[in-house]
Amino acid sequence: MRALIVETGFSRGALAAVRSLAAAGWQVGVGHPKAAGLGSSSRFCRWRHRVPAAHESHDAFIAAVGAAVRRHGYDVVFGAGEAEVLALSMDRDEVPAVVPYAAHRHVVRAIDKQELCDVAESVGLRTAATLDPGVLAAEHRPVVVKARLHARPEHPGAPPRIDTLVVHGGDAARRRADEVRELGGEPRVEEFHEGRLMAYSAVAAPGGRVVAECMQVASRIWPPQAGASCRAETVRVDAGISGPAGRLLASLGWFGLAQLQFVVPEDGTPRLIDLNGRFYGSMALATAAGANLPAAWAGLATGRDVPYARARPGVRYQWLEGDLRRAVVERRCGLVADLIGTVRLAGGAAHSTLSLHDPVPALTGAFRRVLR
Repeated sequence: MRALIVETGFSRGALAAVRSLAAAGWQVGVGHPKAAGLGSSSRFCRWRHRVPAAHESHDAFIAAVGAAVRRHGYDVVFGAGEAEVLALSMDRDEVPAVVPYAAHRHVVRAIDKQELCDVAESVGLRTAATLDPGVLAAEHRPVVVKARLHARPEHPGAPPRIDTLVVHGGDAARRRADEVRELGGEPRVEEFHEGRLMAYSAVAAPGGRVVAECMQVASRIWPPQAGASCRAETVRVDAGISGPAGRLLASLGWFGLAQLQFVVPEDGTPRLIDLNGRFYGSMALATAAGANLPAAWAGLATGRDVPYARARPGVRYQWLEGDLRRAVVERRCGLVADLIGTVRLAGGAAHSTLSLHDPVPALTGAFRRVLR
């Protein structure tokens, strides 16, 4: 069983996938354009390949992936970021291995923020309201500006990702929308909801049957307002979320891993804000809680029997670097107290990079930050 992961070089999700797949008996290779990266520096990475970035040269990316597959006989190839996912999905016939996604039109529809929200509303999931930036007043009101597609690898020179930002006021929203267009994206402006970040992650078989699932709630995020979980904990899977989520994935024709992100505001009604159809930063939490999502996905994609798995509640996660950066900015109960509390939490938590059994990726990441 051999799996290849292609990424830009410093994806925490790719590192979590390397470790998770290896734990399930897979031999894992990593391809990226840099000399060193998180996933490729893991002791669980068996082969390393120089693969050009998908957003810089689509044809060279596909050619390098094909060469790596032919050299080592990989059974399945995963993209770690949206650019890699879209590029692999688009030209899957050029890759002599399983590319584990639904039909390309289904992939694009699911990760298109407008299409996703339309389908989500039809199956009973609430989403954030869309706003017209042209008529927003100039007052200091927070709004979310995102691209309908985070990546456009088919457009030469496009960035690997167009980030989602929270901006304040109509003027700032219009400026950011213009920036998204200049980067090759189509902007979507949404109502901003203050609240807890929650995620439901699932691996779906054809037809929407879920074979592995995990629900988590974040207690800290970084960066503020529009960031990722830097502290989180698994909770019991809520049927009020998993039921509509399953219908959503079935309606989208989705196959494989999907992380659905929600914000839960004061009114208690979760709003769906995104679907990540790829490995995600806090994925080590699901594996630590007993739901090895990458292994379930790889097994499904290659025709293996995959037993149902649900993450057990009460398992903690920390992205230490992000949590330390958050503590420096937020200074809850004071800077020193927040930093001490952050370091204390590290023991007993699942981590995206830090591992005593696999220390080199964390050191590689730290060295990279020093050089920057």
